[in-house]
Amino acid sequence: MCGYWRVANALNNGVQRLNPRLEPVCFLSLGGLLLSPLVKRFLSLCFANTPRGEKSMSNAVTLSLEGSVATLVVNRPEALNAINGAVIEALASHVRTLERSREVQVVVLTGAGDKAFVAGADIKEMLSFDPEQAAHFGQLGARVFSALGNLPQVVIARVHGFALGGGLELALSADFIVASSKAKFGLPEVTLGLIPGFGGTQRLAERIGAARALEWVTSAERYDAQEAFAVGLVNRVVAPEELDATVAALAKKISSNGPGAVRAVKAVVANSQRVNAGVGFELEAARFGLRFGTPEAKEGLAAFVEKRPPAFLRQ
Repeated sequence: MCGYWRVANALNNGVQRLNPRLEPVCFLSLGGLLLSPLVKRFLSLCFANTPRGEKSMSNAVTLSLEGSVATLVVNRPEALNAINGAVIEALASHVRTLERSREVQVVVLTGAGDKAFVAGADIKEMLSFDPEQAAHFGQLGARVFSALGNLPQVVIARVHGFALGGGLELALSADFIVASSKAKFGLPEVTLGLIPGFGGTQRLAERIGAARALEWVTSAERYDAQEAFAVGLVNRVVAPEELDATVAALAKKISSNGPGAVRAVKAVVANSQRVNAGVGFELEAARFGLRFGTPEAKEGLAAFVEKRPPAFLRQ
């Protein structure tokens, strides 16, 4: 099956379903794109002639499960995990799998090797793009990153080494970032005469404020982990040798709590970025009330009164 038809299947049957509120818009726009000969040529550029030694679509991003924690790994260490069409397609497929999962409570997002989380988009692949192909590539990437961020599970970006350009944009699609002290962050696209294309300007401004985001993007500076922590981009900074243990412990702690409650909290906090405070308070109160009708809340309250650990169902 041609690569672009796998993208069509992954996106039409997966990504749009991850955000039902946007489904009609995404369906129409993607339907138009996937019927376009221009986009077929663009996707063929991404997938049809994978050079010898490059990762295939199936393993450009790997997904592994351990208990209630899933790990997504961008798996192109020979290219510093640079994002190409195969990476975007594989992410879309895995996101669809995770969206359906009731067992997974936390998703850890990282990159293979010890040099980079993701060093950016694959410049070699982009050299042949014309403006329309580039716009479609950005739109596809932005939609998949948004779908990742809209997963019901908590998504933690485990960042080591470089998180530049598309790599920082990918990390920003996670709910929060835990970084090695050796991590480096930045959006250097303007040094190439370009701008971020996967939602980076919007997510960075939301995370650290518009004025600071404008400085970061227009200066193209690289920032170390402590600088990223100081402005609120990163939640935690730890020594490189402590990164795995820190992320694992945090994922375990989150997944030990009421799974339905954790998902509800993620949804309510996400709403805080989209609605005014008054509406947000009402939505939170409504969700709070609904929890009292769930077996999970009844078990949690009973366990507290009986002074025992709760036995939450994980499905």
